[in-house]
Amino acid sequence: MTIRALAALKVTTAGDAGAAAGTADTGRVIAGEVLGAYIDYTSQPGTTDVTLRTKGTALPSYNLLVVTNGNTDGFFPVRASPVDLANAAITNSHAPFVVADELEVSVAQGDAIADGVVVHLLIRD
Repeated sequence: MTIRALAALKVTTAGDAGAAAGTADTGRVIAGEVLGAYIDYTSQPGTTDVTLRTKGTALPSYNLLVVTNGNTDGFFPVRASPVDLANAAITNSHAPFVVADELEVSVAQGDAIADGVVVHLLIRD
């Protein structure tokens, strides 16, 4: 398996200040493990919400990472909380999300700006 960075997902937001929204997607199916996301808030208020999710083209859509009320650049490990066969949480355990779908970044409650949020994804495929 190879670890690599995907092309940046640049989200242009439109709408009123503090309420602007936008999305960007990979445009192709990504098959592998999502290890993390570096979020670059190029110019956004502290109310900005960023969601990384599968697009739902192959399976139902699900969230991989949700950052609410943020505007500080940073790397966010993308981790799932594993469960046992009885669906009980395994304490202090985390695993990367496995995906086989297009990925989408959604931004809400931001300011209207071209490339207002840029997300860099690190995957293992």
